Amino acid sequence: MAAERPLVILHGWNDSGDSFDRLARHLSRELPDVPIERVSVGDYLSMSDALRFDDLQAALDRAWRVRGLPRRRRSVDVIVHSTGGLVIRDWLRRHFDTDRTPIRHLVMLAPANFGSPLAHVGRSMVGRVTKGFIRRQPGQQLFNTGAHILRGLELASPYSWQLAEADRFVAGNGMFAPGRTLCTVLVGNTGYSGIRSVANEEGGDGTVRISTANLDCARIRIDFSQKSAADPDDPDRLVTVPKVVNHALSAGRTAFRILDRIDHSSIKLDSGRGGLSRAQRRTLDLVVRALTVEDDAFEAFCQECDEANAALTRQPGGNQGKPGYQNTVVRVRDQFGEPVTDYMIEFYDPREGQRDGGRLARRMHAEVIRDVHVYKQDASYRSLYIDTNRLQQAVAEAQTQLGLSITASPILGESGVVAGFSTFTDEEIEDLRLDTEDLARFFQPHRTLLVDIVLERLQARSVFRLRAVPPR
Repeated sequence: MAAERPLVILHGWNDSGDSFDRLARHLSRELPDVPIERVSVGDYLSMSDALRFDDLQAALDRAWRVRGLPRRRRSVDVIVHSTGGLVIRDWLRRHFDTDRTPIRHLVMLAPANFGSPLAHVGRSMVGRVTKGFIRRQPGQQLFNTGAHILRGLELASPYSWQLAEADRFVAGNGMFAPGRTLCTVLVGNTGYSGIRSVANEEGGDGTVRISTANLDCARIRIDFSQKSAADPDDPDRLVTVPKVVNHALSAGRTAFRILDRIDHSSIKLDSGRGGLSRAQRRTLDLVVRALTVEDDAFEAFCQECDEANAALTRQPGGNQGKPGYQNTVVRVRDQFGEPVTDYMIEFYDPREGQRDGGRLARRMHAEVIRDVHVYKQDASYRSLYIDTNRLQQAVAEAQTQLGLSITASPILGESGVVAGFSTFTDEEIEDLRLDTEDLARFFQPHRTLLVDIVLERLQARSVFRLRAVPPR
């Protein structure tokens, strides 16, 4: 890393630049020729209910100019923590073309790229868990906790979905790739100790999930809106056959590394009176490597990270390592683009005779799906936290495909309903069946999958009629 390229460090929600003083000192020793420019976004009012993410990126852009930081292509390096990951991505996509990014190395420490399970549990609890108590920031109004920011941080938020659409699912390599921004995501696999352990869950670091930190993601679209096949028993009647279309992986290449025995706080290297622990020392070494890796060595660095992650992750049929979870975000709309907010997704054994879904259905809903979160302000968005290891095992032991159906309300045909949806017990609609290859593609540990489902909204014949006028 050239001495003339400054390093910018951005903090997250309910934090300040002061908490990165120790990390800055460590890096000054490890990289003595690098000037450390600390930009706190701002010592910004992250706890103000009036602020939105677009305010934060605009404030960052102004602070960047005031400090005189370079905006030339690949002229600066950046470290972000937690919510800072969303702020920097929002700023980049609004102000720079993908091939003109000013950031050469971007190191994300436990970023909330696809949200945090703490953001919706109660704003007072968020602060209590992550800070002991919420700290009062200068200028902060009493009882303000950053309501808009927390909505963006909530699991399955439309904001994180739209941000991914803007910077991860783009033509070509996008912004994160060799020759552009070399992005490394580091996240711990260990929860908090003491009273803060109330926030812990498997597959997380106490605040974010491993799967929601990973910037690499995938997207599929399941279309239930087209009648595309004739019923063999009644050729005049068409049957809706769901199709998976537009399966895509996120553009470019990022490095992603899970850190053993590191939590959301210790990854900042600002804790511990006796110096760095062994796990923190390994973390610092990885930060330095991520700040100094060159384009021609980046792919090898990514592969090394992938291999280290696999060694920490339990494999199907094994008992070593920790489970791997996928953050599966579902959005349901009708063919007109309007949100469908009242629906239920079911997984089951689709074989004839398994009317109740069989043992596979029970395992899916009791063991495989560990958590379901409905986004508070728009119930068409939901996050399913899926244990990918148990999923593979359950389907393999059942020796069948995995059936998927969705039932939405209002249900056309019920009393008084003139516009709504057919259910999947209706013979006019088939279920979606996923085979072994589909499961391997669509359910992978430590990542987010965006699932865009389109349903056909139907209207009763009584809604509109054209009456013929008899001739005179």
